Amino acid sequence: MVHKPRRNHDSLAEVEVLHPVKAGLETLVANLLATSGSVDASDVTVVAEGRRIRLSGHVYSPVEIARCAEIALSIDGVEEVDNQIALSRSPKRKDYI
Repeated sequence: MVHKPRRNHDSLAEVEVLHPVKAGLETLVANLLATSGSVDASDVTVVAEGRRIRLSGHVYSPVEIARCAEIALSIDGVEEVDNQIALSRSPKRKDYI
């Protein structure tokens, strides 16, 4: 299959990225959390607000909460982390009641 370049009234179409820094930081933090072997971040949401990262969701231990913030801060461009991650009340935790 052959794809032709996109055109808009005889000119090449422009693709804009509205917030490249925001999108880049969100993606970097989310990818690093997902591939880190030290946390289960499957229920963690990452939102960039400028160079500030807000983490929310649930993990299974206080150690994972702290580790998520450390991972986010390790990325170039992240200046602050607002860590709103809570503990999950899951049977996987030993102190589950």
